[in-house]
Amino acid sequence: MLKVETDVPAGYLELTVDGAVDKEDYQAAVDAVDRLLQLHAQLNVVEVVRNIGWIEPEVWWKDLLFHLAHRNFIHRAAVVSGSGWIGPVTRIFAPFYPAAIRTFGLDQLEHARQWAKVGDVNKAAD
Repeated sequence: MLKVETDVPAGYLELTVDGAVDKEDYQAAVDAVDRLLQLHAQLNVVEVVRNIGWIEPEVWWKDLLFHLAHRNFIHRAAVVSGSGWIGPVTRIFAPFYPAAIRTFGLDQLEHARQWAKVGDVNKAAD
């Protein structure tokens, strides 16, 4: 399951992965991104990975094509998970994205949301 939540005025997208992801789940996420991009040049995103189940191969392919076509759509992305391997894998691929990307534990979900929405409040504009 891929749950999609948006805050349209803020340009904010939250995705929660909890089990298998099928084509319909993925398309709902793409549609949400496209709707937000009609109003915002870039989005702030939180991806919560609770449990990764089977992801249809067609979804992997579509996601690759989507990211090639939407290369600069993310301003800040917080990846939140309790799985020990998600953070290191995210940090390996983060340099390939022109966005600020951080990883957080599940117990830091609210902090991740805050960071994604406004950046570091103790620093100048992030």
